[in-house]
Amino acid sequence: MPAPIIDEMSWKHVLKDVLERSLERDGDLVFVGLGNPLRGDDGIGVKIAAKLSETLRHERVKILVVEERIDLLPRELERLKPAMILFFDAADFGGKPGEIRLMSLRESAGKAISTHEIPLELVVKISGISSPTYLLGVQVKSLEFGEQVSPPVKAAGEEVIRFLQETLSKHLLLL
Repeated sequence: MPAPIIDEMSWKHVLKDVLERSLERDGDLVFVGLGNPLRGDDGIGVKIAAKLSETLRHERVKILVVEERIDLLPRELERLKPAMILFFDAADFGGKPGEIRLMSLRESAGKAISTHEIPLELVVKISGISSPTYLLGVQVKSLEFGEQVSPPVKAAGEEVIRFLQETLSKHLLLL
């Protein structure tokens, strides 16, 4: 039976638990930013990962800014041998713009917005990785070409960044 979608009020608690359990295992924490920065809110996953790559430096944290090229991920994931994988992406799960949800890959099917053609669950399966894998989705407001990320989605991205920085700085000596 697939894990249920983790409601918006508890994503921080569940993600904190996932991160702590993952740090007890061998392997890296792998964060992957997906999306198209030219399509308004679709760029939020890329923006989260890019900012984390500047501020969250540790040998056990690997951050990939993939944009729409998820076809390149299987080989990279196989090389990294992650303890867990967390994808960041724009999503449409019927929430309010800027709402954040943590979902299993199975539950995220059809909700991720990025224009990748290959389902994330298949990408992970092809890589041979059996690590816990999640999508942290941010409900979109606009996907228009040439627009900036909307204010509620931008604020949600900043909340995710702050949360990960604060949570991981308590468990890792960041460089």
